[in-house]
Amino acid sequence: MTPRTVAYVDHAAEVGGAEKSLCELVAALDHERVRPVILHLPEAQWLKYARAGRAELRPAVPPSDLYAARRSELGGGPIAGLQRVLDAVPPLGALWREFGQLEPDIVHTNSTKMHLMAGAAARLRKLPVIWHMRDLMTDEDALSWLRRAVQRVRPEVIAISEAVAGQFDGMPCTVHLVPNGIPIDRFTPGDPPAGLREGLGLPEGVPVACVVGRLTPWKGHQTLLRAWSEVLSRVPDAHLLIVGEVAFWEDGYAAELRALADSLGISKRVAWSGFREDVPEVLRAVDLLVLPSIHEPFGRVVIEGMAAGLPVVATASGGVPEIVREGETGLLAPPEQPGPLGEAIARVLADPARARAMGEAGRRRAVECFDVRRVARQVEAVYDVLLGT
Repeated sequence: MTPRTVAYVDHAAEVGGAEKSLCELVAALDHERVRPVILHLPEAQWLKYARAGRAELRPAVPPSDLYAARRSELGGGPIAGLQRVLDAVPPLGALWREFGQLEPDIVHTNSTKMHLMAGAAARLRKLPVIWHMRDLMTDEDALSWLRRAVQRVRPEVIAISEAVAGQFDGMPCTVHLVPNGIPIDRFTPGDPPAGLREGLGLPEGVPVACVVGRLTPWKGHQTLLRAWSEVLSRVPDAHLLIVGEVAFWEDGYAAELRALADSLGISKRVAWSGFREDVPEVLRAVDLLVLPSIHEPFGRVVIEGMAAGLPVVATASGGVPEIVREGETGLLAPPEQPGPLGEAIARVLADPARARAMGEAGRRRAVECFDVRRVARQVEAVYDVLLGT
């Protein structure tokens, strides 16, 4: 059987959860059935993850100022809309030419701007299009943009959660629910490497909660810092480890968070690690994973923490309640409410036996439902449906 060529298109320059998930998916595909080709920006910083997936890499996504627009800016009036159309012409034309040379069987887009630009270029070539939808459009202008884009491209959609899938209700497209997956074998319970806790600025023998993710407002770090006073009132020696860095357009946000910690008087209980490549090892050095997001499409780090045997405390936002089983693998709190979040964190940290039981249940659930090899088979099944094979 000749492998089907699938062109995966992503415009991101920096590495994010969507890019990691794409690269891990590609690595887990049956390469006797699928020939993966990743189209990317020439300066993309996530290609080291893609190379591990044995995909062919093509720097075929041209730079454009349009990529800097936030999802909330995708709507707007007719003048702004016309400017975006004009900005989209050069990358759309370049992708149209690339698809003509590559002749893929399927175009599989992995980022919001590419859903429209690469999707439109593919439709002009009469190629099947799959949008791998990993975003929640919380702004009404962005939702209006999404509806118009679906009308024009008519894609098949892979949605990573029911919350994401719900955005397409009533739209002329077929939606396949396929969660994100992770390489389960990389995230395992166990002891951390010697000296890691000390290197992270964490004392031995104290309970530690950890949040992992980009420092951006919708991830809810401000809520978590405000919740930490409640945690310390019940678990005085608890420490918080914050792993992640800001996006390039939010350089001042990290300083705002540090200033908030100072103003709350909790700085001595908060460690900042910046970006880490060794997240699986870091998770073995802590006792609890926290995800305080305001709007979370899925929560990839939640399944990483569960696979590492950690209990999870998270906000009940977006797709998170589809992953965390309340009272079994962790606890859920309302978004943007420091009090309930702090209380939930304290309850878990103060009860090691219950935390251990939650971690064990989470590990079982992660292995059963979120192994990337399982997810790859589900994606291949979508390809079969689309191509009628």
